[in-house]
Amino acid sequence: MRQGVVIIAGALLLLAAAGCGSSSSGSSGSTSGSSGSGGQRTIAGVMANDHGTKTVSKETEVELDDFYFEPTVIQGKAGQKVTLELKNEGKVEHSFTIDSQGVDKTLSPGADTKVTVTIPASGSVSFYCKFHKSSGMAGALAVEGQGAGGSMPVSGTTTNTTTTGSYQGY
Repeated sequence: MRQGVVIIAGALLLLAAAGCGSSSSGSSGSTSGSSGSGGQRTIAGVMANDHGTKTVSKETEVELDDFYFEPTVIQGKAGQKVTLELKNEGKVEHSFTIDSQGVDKTLSPGADTKVTVTIPASGSVSFYCKFHKSSGMAGALAVEGQGAGGSMPVSGTTTNTTTTGSYQGY
């Protein structure tokens, strides 16, 4: 009888420990990250799934995946024209949309295309997927050194403005 009580008590302790372990590991998936680790943060006034920042000179590849852009922030010199090679590596249709520049490219899974965009004169301008913006599929074109990337507030911060004061996106 005593051995049965010890076994039941041990089993209850084991279940309690397992429950605590899964609870703590489940919450780590939503940790904010600004290093391109896949966390969420506010970029150019829009909540985005962060997959890094890249400084470009003339041309770069942008991966459209389920549900993020990589890189998420594209930096360059103020007013610079940049050619982006868009590649949909996801399983669903995505778009690359910049309202203020009249850019709206839709790509089927596996498709690719090129688009020329302009780095803003100052601050940052947002781009997004019109189908998945609410899922965090957004990013920004930013002036190098003006911070649409690393200096933006992280997830959990309530804000609708950029730190540069020149929000031009949607």
